[in-house]
Amino acid sequence: MSYEFNPENKLFEFPNPYKVQNLALLVAGGLLTIGGIGTLVSVRERIAQGTDLAALKVIGIAVVLMVLGFAFLGRAFVQLRFFFGRNRPASLAPVIAPDADGDSRRAAEHKETLRQNALTYAEPKGALNGLLYSLLPALIFAPREVRLSAQTQFYNFLALAATFLSFLVCWVAFGQSPAAGWIGLAYGLFAFVQIIRPMMRGRTEEAQLGVGSLVVLVVVAVLGPVILGMLAKGLPALGEVSINSVVCVALLCALVSCAVFGLALKKQLHPAPETVGAARVTETVTMNAHPNKLIEELDRILMTRWYSNIPNRRYTRHSPQVDGRQGQFTAELFEETQPRPQTSRVAEGLGHAFSSPRFFWLTCLTALGLIFTLAGLVAALLVSQHILHGEPVASTAAFALSQFAVAIYCLHAAQSLWGRFDFVSELIWVDINGSYESAQMNVGNQVTSQLHSSKSVINIEAMTVRVWVSEIDTVIFGKDGQRQMVGMRGLPLLADELAKMLKGFGETRSAIVAPTSQQDLQRAQSIGVLGKVVAGVVPPEAAGLSAVQPAEAIAALPACKQCGASMGRDARFCSDCGTAV
Repeated sequence: MSYEFNPENKLFEFPNPYKVQNLALLVAGGLLTIGGIGTLVSVRERIAQGTDLAALKVIGIAVVLMVLGFAFLGRAFVQLRFFFGRNRPASLAPVIAPDADGDSRRAAEHKETLRQNALTYAEPKGALNGLLYSLLPALIFAPREVRLSAQTQFYNFLALAATFLSFLVCWVAFGQSPAAGWIGLAYGLFAFVQIIRPMMRGRTEEAQLGVGSLVVLVVVAVLGPVILGMLAKGLPALGEVSINSVVCVALLCALVSCAVFGLALKKQLHPAPETVGAARVTETVTMNAHPNKLIEELDRILMTRWYSNIPNRRYTRHSPQVDGRQGQFTAELFEETQPRPQTSRVAEGLGHAFSSPRFFWLTCLTALGLIFTLAGLVAALLVSQHILHGEPVASTAAFALSQFAVAIYCLHAAQSLWGRFDFVSELIWVDINGSYESAQMNVGNQVTSQLHSSKSVINIEAMTVRVWVSEIDTVIFGKDGQRQMVGMRGLPLLADELAKMLKGFGETRSAIVAPTSQQDLQRAQSIGVLGKVVAGVVPPEAAGLSAVQPAEAIAALPACKQCGASMGRDARFCSDCGTAV
C-alpha cells in the first residue's frame, strides 16, 4: 500500500473515528505506565538493602503494569492518524489493467447484484441466532463484522449469565463449607476463560455456541454445586483464602459490560434500506462500424467523469470479437468510481459522542473500560504495598486481575464498533451484445469518376446496449479491512444519459472513407481540375493555368530586329516595340 498526496485534493483527509477510543487508551496507558514506574521507584530502597522474594514479586507487578500500559499506548499511537491513498479502501473485486481484458468471480457477484436489483444478506442459522435476530431485527442489514460481533457477545452474555446463576447457587449452598474457597477459584477460572475467549477469536471468525454447548453450560450450572460438594472432602483446605466476592463482582461487571455493548450495538444498527436497486436502461443501436468503437467511446465518456481525476477501478472488460463475415459478439465494461468517505458518520470528539444517540452507549462502554482499568491499577498498587508489608493479597490480587480482564474486554468490544469507515461510490456496468455482417462498400462512379472510395463495412442491426448505474454504500472495519456493500440506490438519470450518448455515437458513425482535412480537400480539388485539363474539357487559361511552351520551340521563333524580342511565326509586327517584320 502507498499514500499518494495531491495538494489540490483533500479527499483523503479522512476524519479519525477512534478519537474517543484513543483518549481512553492514552489515559489508561499513561496511568498504567506511571503506576508501573512508581512501583519500581517504591521498591528501590528495598532492593538496595538486599533482594528478597517480596521485592521480586513487586518488580513483577511493575513490569506487568508497564507492559499493559505500553500496549494501550501503542494501540492509541497506531490509531492517531490514518492515511488513505487512492488505492484505499480495498476494491470490491480484483482490478483489471487498463489495456487488458478480464473478469473475476467477485466481479460477477456484484454484477449479479445489479442485475437482480437487490442486496443479498446471509441468513442466520441456529436457535440462538434466531433468538438474537428476533430481539434485533435490523441486525440482518448490518455488515458481517457487526453481525459476528453481536453473535459473539450475545453467546458470551448467555454463558456468563449461566455461570453467574450457577455460582450464586453454589455460593449459597456451600459458602460455609470447607470447599468455600474452591468455589471462587473454580468459577473465577471459568469466568476468566469466558471473558477472554471473544478476544482470542478472529474478527471474521464466527462464534460457535450450538445446542451442545448450551447443554454443557446448563449441566455445569446445575451440577457444578453438587460436584463441588462431593469433592469438598478430598480437596485441601485453603484456610481463609476466598475470592467468592471478587468473582461475584467480576461477573456482575462483565454482565453489565455485555448489556452496555448490546445497547451500543442497537444504536449502531440501521433500519431496512428504504430504496434498494440499480437503474437499468436498454437501447437498440444500429451502426456501420466495429462494435469496439462503442467501448472506446465509453472509455472516453467515463474518463471525463472520474471523481477528482482519479481513474475508475475497472473490474471487468470484454472486448468484442468479430471474426469472419458474420456472427455474434458480446462486450462489457464494469467499473467503480473512486470511493469517497462519508464524514457525517464519525464521532468528531468526546462532546459529540456523548450528545449523539449513535455513539452515547459506545462511549459509555469505552468509559467502563477506563474505569475498570483504574480500579485494577489501584488494586495492583495495593497488592504491591501488601506484599512489601507481608499482608495477605489473594483477594486484592484476584480483584486486580478480574478488573483488568473486564477492562480489556470492554475496550476490545468497543474497538469493533469504533473502527468503522463508511464510503460512497458508483458502480457502472455496460453490457453489449448483437450480431454483425461484413460487406464491401464502394462510393463513386467506378468507371468515369476521377475520385472514388471503398471500405470493408461491419453492419450491425439492432444491437442491444444495457446500462446499469447504482450509487452504493460500502463499509470497512479497519483501514485495510475488506469492503462490504450495505446499500445501493439507482441513478436513472446517469444511466439514461450514458445509454443515449452511446446510441448517438454509434448511429452517427460514417461508413464512407473520404478526405476530411482542409489540406486534403484543397489537393483533391487541384487533382480534379488537372484531370479536366488533361482530358481537354477545360482550357488551361480557364483553369487558371498558363500555357507552357517547350524550350526548343521558343528557341526556333524569329526575333525582332529592332528590340530582339521573340515573335510569333506568322506575326507581322513586334508585340513589344511595334516594328514591322
